[in-house]
Amino acid sequence: MFRYLSLILMFFSYAIIIANKSCFAESLTYVSAIRDGINHSANLRVRMEEVNIANAQYKGSRAELYPAININSRIERYENLDNRNQQTIDTIGNEVVGGNQSAWRAAVSLSGQYYISHWYKKRYEAQYYEKIRDSNVHNCETTAKKMIRDVTEIFGAMAEGKIKLKYSVDILRRLHGITKLKEQAMVLGQFSYEDVLKAQSDAVNMEKEISKIKKEIKECSVNLGNYTGKIYTGDTEVSQLSPQGQLSMTDGIEVILATPEYQTRLRELEAVRSKQKSAANNFLPDISLYARYDLYNANPNNMETTFNDVRQAGYSAGILISLPLFDGGIRKWERQRNIHEVRKQEESVWVTYAEKNKDIKTLLAGYDELKKTYHHYKKLNEQYGKIMIINRKAHLLGERSSLDLMDLEKNALAVERDYQVLRNSLSIYEKHLALEINYKQFMSDHYGDWACKY
Repeated sequence: MFRYLSLILMFFSYAIIIANKSCFAESLTYVSAIRDGINHSANLRVRMEEVNIANAQYKGSRAELYPAININSRIERYENLDNRNQQTIDTIGNEVVGGNQSAWRAAVSLSGQYYISHWYKKRYEAQYYEKIRDSNVHNCETTAKKMIRDVTEIFGAMAEGKIKLKYSVDILRRLHGITKLKEQAMVLGQFSYEDVLKAQSDAVNMEKEISKIKKEIKECSVNLGNYTGKIYTGDTEVSQLSPQGQLSMTDGIEVILATPEYQTRLRELEAVRSKQKSAANNFLPDISLYARYDLYNANPNNMETTFNDVRQAGYSAGILISLPLFDGGIRKWERQRNIHEVRKQEESVWVTYAEKNKDIKTLLAGYDELKKTYHHYKKLNEQYGKIMIINRKAHLLGERSSLDLMDLEKNALAVERDYQVLRNSLSIYEKHLALEINYKQFMSDHYGDWACKY
């Protein structure tokens, strides 16, 4: 018994280990971070359910444009408690309500009603719910866009930390080498004790910088894991992005008009305009067509015979017109409220347009300046590469000391580190711009046909 219990515990322990291991990410790419973020986001799932709810509201409102048809049936036992000897039978709507007959009664009616007025009242209400549904779709896209923007920023910071860590370790190795050479040279009187202390101080400062970088990488790993649901460690390999340099924006206005943020506000404006039209039409009369067909039977003795032998009792058809004369001003103030809601939403649309215009222009300005700096550092890195080749040859010929060469390698590594950091920053800027300029194309490139839809 104890052996079986041990086997069961081992099985569950193994299952838990496997489950936890699947959460660890040995490598990290930008595309996988975006996809994991979308799949893991609870906010996105909430927004998609809001889209489904709004779609159901629209379908329900649209269904009110169709006629309503009902069938009603009733079977009952009627006992007359009036002891007076009446010669006539009192009826209301073809049904016995008084007299001296006690019987089983059965009634069946088929009725239908079609509101013509729904076409100039409920139709605009249905359009309101349709636009609300569309605004929820774009609001879902806005949520996805914000999540992608956050993931992109964290991924860029994590990739930058990995770059800095790699080059800082190499620079620290050179600093330790420089310190060792200066200590050896100090014994020979070529360097002072102060020079050695300065070299040691540079190495200690670099060690402090490496500790700071590791801390930042760990924080980025935790933050990114909160978005993607994965566990990242210091050993997680981060795939570096490369600048594409192919971004172009021909028409800034069209770009702004196509953004999910602007489309959300625009659909909300269209929704309140439809609601305003519906409220204005509430002053018009309600007009409907109706028809009713009745079957009836009564039997004093048998319930089954009563129900099986129902016969035609009558039918009615007509037009019902209802015109509101006085309601205390409810319709008037509802109309006024909708007028002000439209004006408010119009201002909200312009505010969103101005904000997106500012965001895109700021991104473009930053991207242009960063691109210039990137090209300067690229050229500087190439020049340092040539200088290193010359100095290595000179070192082989005895024209450069090992200390000079190591000091130059340290400076070259610092320049190459800054160049790689700028390269990563430029790539992240391009991702931000691509997301702003064409959200749908960005999603297609990074997650295929995924979309907020109903």
